[in-house]
Amino acid sequence: MKRYGIITLLFVALTAIAPSAPPKGGIDGRNTDFANPGPFPAKTVYEDWQDTKRNRTVPIRITYGEGVTSTQPVVLFSHGLGGNRDAGSLWAEHWASHGFLVVHLQHPGSDESLWKGLDAGERLDGLRSGMTPAQLIARVEDVNFVLAELVSRQRAGEKVLARAELRHIGMAGHSFGAQTTQAVAGQKFPIPLPVGPRPGETRIVAAIAFSPNARSSANLDRQFGSITMPFLSLTGTKDEVPSLTNQPASDRLLPYQHMPAGGKILVNFEGADHMVLGGHNLRREATPLDKTIQEDVKVLTLAFWEAYLKDNAMAKSYLSDGSASKRLRTKAEYSSK
Repeated sequence: MKRYGIITLLFVALTAIAPSAPPKGGIDGRNTDFANPGPFPAKTVYEDWQDTKRNRTVPIRITYGEGVTSTQPVVLFSHGLGGNRDAGSLWAEHWASHGFLVVHLQHPGSDESLWKGLDAGERLDGLRSGMTPAQLIARVEDVNFVLAELVSRQRAGEKVLARAELRHIGMAGHSFGAQTTQAVAGQKFPIPLPVGPRPGETRIVAAIAFSPNARSSANLDRQFGSITMPFLSLTGTKDEVPSLTNQPASDRLLPYQHMPAGGKILVNFEGADHMVLGGHNLRREATPLDKTIQEDVKVLTLAFWEAYLKDNAMAKSYLSDGSASKRLRTKAEYSSK
């Protein structure tokens, strides 16, 4: 049975450009507990960046490690439907403590403005109003704007970006942010999205999707076959949002299953629901399982960024030789190719 969502009425035509080698370094996957905080206290900066070409203000949160003296790999984070720039803060603070710099984007039109100020009975309709092709296009344009703005602000001497490595960037997102991440990484849709950076410009080389999406079962190999970069998919057996979509949790396995081999990892946590993967507000009572899943996510995502943004050979081995799956505290299906 085919399932169609509004988002899948789109096509992305992003270039596949061979990157130069990312910076060497990082922690040793054999000896380091990736779950432990790193040596750098996580700090945050809130800014509003103005895209004059689109007359659009993009709220930004930058999470970074205080005291880092080496090059800082950069990760962009895109929130889910109805979220804000604090989404993913649990993951970002962990990454930042290990020397990464995280730029959280807030996407006007599909952010918290959809529901804030509405009565409880109106909020679902408000959220649904943001599930449009136009909003996915706007999100991809936000990513392209932020990539260019990072270069511009670094050249202008913005202190927090002084050590940012802007040639090899990671992209991550939750739910609608995962859809945004998939689009930027190369997922194909029926009509075009904005094209990403040209050769020699800032570009994204690895990605993580928290609650990946496959809104249609049609042409899955075509949809996901162009995602050639390393890609980590994180989901759970209860990863559903029945109030907004009829997509079963099992559909979130489809993107990984139809991506080509090469740096692809899927982790499907037993009992994990949609909110625990957001890395911010659970919007429900916390459970002991939440904490265990969150610790596993910290381990896996840090190792992934170490492997593919720092070219850490030991982290790559940790992810591929069975070590990562054996160290999971949560029951989960771990697949790689």
